[in-house]
Amino acid sequence: MSRRNLPAQFLAELDALASSYLAESDPYLQSGFGGGAVRFREEREPVLGAIEPPGTELLDVGCANGLLLECLVAWAAERGRRITPYGIDQSAGLVELARRRLPRFSGNFFVANAWSWRPPRRFAHVYALCDCVPADYLEEFVHHLFDHYVRPGGRLIVGSYGSRSRGTPPLDVAARLAELGFPPAGEARGGRDGVARFAWADDPSACAA
Repeated sequence: MSRRNLPAQFLAELDALASSYLAESDPYLQSGFGGGAVRFREEREPVLGAIEPPGTELLDVGCANGLLLECLVAWAAERGRRITPYGIDQSAGLVELARRRLPRFSGNFFVANAWSWRPPRRFAHVYALCDCVPADYLEEFVHHLFDHYVRPGGRLIVGSYGSRSRGTPPLDVAARLAELGFPPAGEARGGRDGVARFAWADDPSACAA
């Protein structure tokens, strides 16, 4: 089935964002985060709440320089759990940084735009941000991820990051998933003021069965 293309302006904005990340030397800024290590953990670690123990594989859609995956692997290990990281990003430069950051898993990273790409395999857990696509494309994107990325019985984790500096709150991800017909199995907030929000939904075909 043919799918509409992402707007050219949106793709140009993604390219510009990747270029701005690559211009930085700080790993947090390379991942698009300007708050440092302590806040990064406070605002991102709740993703682990969606990954049921003992832990398993996780694909990060829009993985940038791989910092989030590296940290999630380390944070899970502190709890006696193991995560095998996978990542996809449309920027070859960022994917190269991710491969260097996680050399043991360098073959687990792919250069592609997740909107149209189909991975060579499917994954137990897939993490993606709402703003990977324009807001009015989100429903189609979630269907695409479940159809081609999430393995049967697996879980899709969706995140939204607000901005303190711009005064922008995160999207209520759980409510949005419910509106789109994907009842959330759980949700979490990150940061002391809930500046990051996460929700996850399980494979609809498994739920139907």
